[in-house]
Amino acid sequence: MDMDTIGMWAWRIGLGLLVLLGLLSGLGVALDIPIITDVALLLAFVGGILYLGKMEDKTGYFVAALALGAFSAGAGMLFVDILGNLVAGILGGAAAGAGAGAAGALLMVVWGWLMPKM
Repeated sequence: MDMDTIGMWAWRIGLGLLVLLGLLSGLGVALDIPIITDVALLLAFVGGILYLGKMEDKTGYFVAALALGAFSAGAGMLFVDILGNLVAGILGGAAAGAGAGAAGALLMVVWGWLMPKM
């Protein structure tokens, strides 16, 4: 298995875990196990380094991650109370995964600036 495939699955698993945790949070279930969130963020970050950092259109991903983060902050107020909590939780988890992946991809962009190919 090559590093691109490992990165793709790491990012997808991290994103899925964060969306699931956001869904549970939106439903009012508080999991008091911070290691799960840390592992999910780490998987999304490593996926950003190994998979998202090699995408051709990184700028589009960065803009989408930023927009998702901004929309998730105010999305809960657009719906009725219980549905708003659910939507805000899901979008918050997706924004956390997209942000961690964007941080990893941005690290690869900066690495490319500092270490140009000869």
